[in-house]
Amino acid sequence: MTTTTAAQPQRREADGAAAPRPAVLLGAAVVVAVTVMALLLWVGDGRPVTAPDGLPDPGLGTQWAVPVLRVLGDLAAVLTVGLLLLGAVLVPARDGLLRGARLTWTRAARWSALVWCAIVLGQMVTSLSDIIALPIGEVLDPTLLRSFVSDVELGRALLVQLLLALSVAVCARWIRTTTGAGLLCLVALGATLPTTLVSHAGTSDQHTLAVSSLMLHVLAASVWVGGLVALVLLGSSDRRPLPVAVPRFSRLALWCAVALALSGVASAAVRLASPSDLLSTSYGRLVLLKVVLIGALAWFGVWHRRHVLPALSGDTARRGFLRIAAVEVLVMAATVGVAVALSRTPPPVSGELPVDALSPARLLLGFDLPPVPSLTGLLWGEARLDGFWLAVGCLMIALYATGTHVLRREGDRWPVSRSLLWYVGCALILVATNTGLATYASVLFSVHMVQHMVLSMVAPIFLVLGAPVTLALRTLPRGGDQVGPREWLTMVIHSRYVTVISNPIVAAVIFVASFYVLYLTALFPTLMTSHWGHIFMGVHFLLAGSLFFWSLIGVDPGPTRPPYLVRIIILLVVIPLHSFFSLAIMATTQVLAEDWFGGLERPYLTDLLADQHLGGSIGWALGEVPIVIVMIALFLQWVKSDEREARRGDRAQERAASTGRGRDVHADYNAYLARLADSEKRRGEGSD
Repeated sequence: MTTTTAAQPQRREADGAAAPRPAVLLGAAVVVAVTVMALLLWVGDGRPVTAPDGLPDPGLGTQWAVPVLRVLGDLAAVLTVGLLLLGAVLVPARDGLLRGARLTWTRAARWSALVWCAIVLGQMVTSLSDIIALPIGEVLDPTLLRSFVSDVELGRALLVQLLLALSVAVCARWIRTTTGAGLLCLVALGATLPTTLVSHAGTSDQHTLAVSSLMLHVLAASVWVGGLVALVLLGSSDRRPLPVAVPRFSRLALWCAVALALSGVASAAVRLASPSDLLSTSYGRLVLLKVVLIGALAWFGVWHRRHVLPALSGDTARRGFLRIAAVEVLVMAATVGVAVALSRTPPPVSGELPVDALSPARLLLGFDLPPVPSLTGLLWGEARLDGFWLAVGCLMIALYATGTHVLRREGDRWPVSRSLLWYVGCALILVATNTGLATYASVLFSVHMVQHMVLSMVAPIFLVLGAPVTLALRTLPRGGDQVGPREWLTMVIHSRYVTVISNPIVAAVIFVASFYVLYLTALFPTLMTSHWGHIFMGVHFLLAGSLFFWSLIGVDPGPTRPPYLVRIIILLVVIPLHSFFSLAIMATTQVLAEDWFGGLERPYLTDLLADQHLGGSIGWALGEVPIVIVMIALFLQWVKSDEREARRGDRAQERAASTGRGRDVHADYNAYLARLADSEKRRGEGSD
């Protein structure tokens, strides 16, 4: 006991001399980020200026405070995410319990979250001062602040961010498990998103792609930057977990780098009129600078994978990793400064038009009304990419492809048919949400019904037959006595909640009742008024359909499913109920979401009720498609199940015949028939 205690101070002292000091590293990151941001704004188009005489002016103090607080808030956010990510997935924890330095640094997220809360409060005041062009001292009025957070979109976003960050700060104090750290990390990631919805991305003509790409960009950057900072902080006090934690972070960082690059390209494409804007405008030059910095970070990552990861078992290599990683943190801080300067610099393409030039359709949709629908227009002619669904679909494809690649690398096999089914399901999702079909779904109820059918009753069938959960369970690393993604997935599958909702009866009720509740109440016109309402409907259709068909034809492990005959009966009851819903739409005399569809003032298909009846007809006619597909799937599964049962019986009989132990099913059946025949013979003789 005495020897161990005496050795620990010496080890910590040596580690502290080799590793960056946390306070010094964090302070340097703040200085770099703020300095880079200030210099870029000073020499670019985002430099704060004093308003001309006679016009209201918030003052240079407010105009500089807004971007400075933005930088500090972003740094506090990524640090919070990184510390929670450290405890959730980066560092192995026996039995899922955090201990030692891992627990200390994970719980430190409460302090970074509290700092984040304080910065958001400052952002509320400075943003209000900037919007109404009054000095800070004149906006410190409770009435003004209350009106800002309740009536102004930016104020509401900051309030949501504050509440989420505050919940992280409160709950982080009691974290003890990887599961708790993971859940809180999701909350922290959610807290980074509200302000992206009110950035200048939303003013673009392609605002849906712009906002969605920005959200993905922020999420990827938070995980990448925060994870690396957390690793360096952990290594400053305990380098032992690094041989496991660094490879885990490296795999995660690769996904983040790809997401960051793709979302950055999409974001720049929306805001730049042509490639020449990259050199001729301040916004384009900032984009190029950001690309250079991200490219440097990617080079660091490749270098680590080739030279550092294979040698991390040695203490010298770990110290070298920490020193290089500290430099990466400063480069990342500079990238944050560039990103904030970019957000304060007017883009070449703003998408803003004079009010008198805005058509009713553009006011509602965010883009001009598409022409009369045609086959080419429904497919590619009027396609408008949706960043959310594009990211979801590509991620589903990439994760599945990675899983099959891991199996092949390990010499295992995965049925090609399952892969094809999964990719068909993903393709249907992308077609329904990123082609002209999605554009016209916001304009015509009939096309909206087609999208509804694809997302709820066609794509889910192919997805559940692709067995994604089985693939994940076979490819995710087994944690042994650790709790990680594989263990979380297993807990979810066998949880009481999933057991209840995956019961075919419950899943059928959710599947059918949601249509009536969604369309025949005030919920439908409310959701139609915003892009995120459309996304909510699409996500709901996809999840409800996947749950229902998983309970019937799913091949993934889960709760016990009823016999095949019972499943067929459930299917034959549920699908007609959906047809009744379509018939109810065909019989309605009141236009659903009339203010929305009427407010578009479209020059074609002007009879809203006739278009609504057409949508009901489409739903009724296409309702037979999933019945046929599911019936075929159930029949094939039933046949395969009988074949497996027959083979199992044959093997049992062979064992019984060869060993003389166990039951010979065929012999027992023949003996039963012999006894039955003998009984009939005796009854016949008795009657004579």
